[in-house]
Amino acid sequence: MKKPRWQYNSTVHSPLPPMTDLLSQLNSVIDNLYWLSASDELWEILTLDEEPTAEVIAKLSGKAPVKTRDFETFFLNATTEQDWHGQEDREDVKRYKDLVKLLQENLEAIVIYTAGEAEADVFVTGLTESGQWIALKTMEVES
Repeated sequence: MKKPRWQYNSTVHSPLPPMTDLLSQLNSVIDNLYWLSASDELWEILTLDEEPTAEVIAKLSGKAPVKTRDFETFFLNATTEQDWHGQEDREDVKRYKDLVKLLQENLEAIVIYTAGEAEADVFVTGLTESGQWIALKTMEVES
């Protein structure tokens, strides 16, 4: 079942944000947000000229092999608060929950690609309401 493009609120119809608003919201959420691996890496937003496939991601990254990852599993550690988390860690967990919600509510056909092995580029790709393919990109380093 397709998600509705708007929600009804007694008197107001609220459409999904236009592409520029979505990019602005994504930029706000990922600002100074690090993906934690053996190396802490920031996120960046890319607009893509074509539908992302393994071949497109391989060309974009210049790395191989290209694999897909499960969305929920990929973000599980980043969205789960731990007893040992300090205030800053708890704030990051909340920001990752906000990011996941923003992606799920505003993108269709979400696929996560990793390109490379020990130092893999990660692309969280999806299609906006306006038909634009976008990707959030970071790097994941295995120790």
